Amino acid sequence: MKNHDRIQNQLSAYLDHEFGPEQRIIVEAHLSECHECSEMLAEFQRNRQWIAALTHEAPPVADLVLPQLADRGPVRRRFFPSFSELWDWVCRPAIRGVGALATVSLVLALIYFNLMMPGSKDTYTSDPLDFYLTVHTEDTAYNPLHSYAVADSFSVDINTPDTTVADNTDLLLEVHLGD
Repeated sequence: MKNHDRIQNQLSAYLDHEFGPEQRIIVEAHLSECHECSEMLAEFQRNRQWIAALTHEAPPVADLVLPQLADRGPVRRRFFPSFSELWDWVCRPAIRGVGALATVSLVLALIYFNLMMPGSKDTYTSDPLDFYLTVHTEDTAYNPLHSYAVADSFSVDINTPDTTVADNTDLLLEVHLGD
């Protein structure tokens, strides 16, 4: 049974003369003993004959095309290309190039800014209020207009403007936390 199924799967190759002499002898020996495989091979041969009868020779293309080309007359060459040709030759590649350049620039900018953003290990955190409070504290600590000297009541000049920076960290925390 196993040999029978294998021979049935090889009948098309046998019909196409794809086997060597040893394999052809094995298949022919099986075909002489097995009526089912012989009928299947005969069916394959009939199908090939029907398919061969369906094909027809195509007419020569030159006989059909050359008279039509002769009817059109001589081909005139234009000096300037049409708008559609200019669009295909110049504009479309330029637009693709600009689009590709913009895409690459955007990707590189995103990578650059992603690498430059502070991570969670830095002093800045992902919470915007914490970030603002940290920056605000740093700015007030290093503000050159901020007065570090303690003004005593006798040496304060009333005519000089007050340049001290108000520390409103507590107010910001109250607003953010809702206290």
